Amino acid sequence: AEPHEYEPTPNDAMAIQNAKILFYDGSFMEPWADRLASSSNTGIVRAAFIDSIPSSVLAQMKAEHKNFPNTEQDPHLWLSPQLAEYYVPYIAEKLSEADPANATHYKANADAYGARLKKLDAEYQAGLKNCTTRTFLTSHAFLNYQAAAYNLTALSITGTSPDAEPSVQQMAAILDESKADNVQGVIAETDEVEALSQSIASELNLPLYPYTTMEVLPAGKHTAGDNDYVTIMENNLQQMRQTLQCR
Repeated sequence: AEPHEYEPTPNDAMAIQNAKILFYDGSFMEPWADRLASSSNTGIVRAAFIDSIPSSVLAQMKAEHKNFPNTEQDPHLWLSPQLAEYYVPYIAEKLSEADPANATHYKANADAYGARLKKLDAEYQAGLKNCTTRTFLTSHAFLNYQAAAYNLTALSITGTSPDAEPSVQQMAAILDESKADNVQGVIAETDEVEALSQSIASELNLPLYPYTTMEVLPAGKHTAGDNDYVTIMENNLQQMRQTLQCR
């Protein structure tokens, strides 16, 4: 289910009632999580990923990047590999608190995965270094954290809401800005309705590139790569390189 619109089921309430930990993105992305945990299991540990990133780190990034998003309005922090690095030790810490007997294993797994994330960040740094343009256009604002991390500029058609309907004036303004900033491609989430993105791409005579945000579990039978953050983000990097025409 699309997380912005998701409504928990009775089975979800039962699962939370019997669980020790609830991992979720945060109250902005999943406002139902705190409410359901409060009513189903007051003793459950609530582990919001937004809490894994120190406020000092966010403050420093905001100081360094004028377009750094407001974390209370934009939940897509995991799409920046640099920020995702904070998630992994946080997960290991929470699991170790609930299951101390296996803390050593959680720590070892976290260290190994953290090394993969550092390598992924290096791939993004190198892959997005030499590009024809550093500005790209998205259907709505979901890649601003990634843009801040790698010195890019993300223009969005509808702002942070994927369901917003832009006015004629907004559409005209984004077309003019895209032309002025030498935008070479449009990025759209693979799980969203792409009609608006396709319309803008056609108007600008630009290619449309799919981007997997991992907000919705793929349908059908899964391979290991379907659920692996690093693999998915490596594929997303190639889409971004094409969008920016990187060398």
